[in-house]
Amino acid sequence: MTARALLLGFAAAGMLAGCERAPRGKDYLASHPEELRGLAKACADGSHPNEQECSNAESLRILDNKMRSLSK
Repeated sequence: MTARALLLGFAAAGMLAGCERAPRGKDYLASHPEELRGLAKACADGSHPNEQECSNAESLRILDNKMRSLSK
């Protein structure tokens, strides 16, 4: 494989990888409550395709419930 073909392969892979954004993390979601609410709703009705984001949203929901129960 030539260097040019290798470079083109890496460029194509990078472009394809760039099409999919990284899942929003727990810190991000915690600091963006409106996005978190929308994400939780989409995860609950099965319309959100990213399992990692749904897992992050569920973890934050559980943490919120635990914090609320401790403050009572």
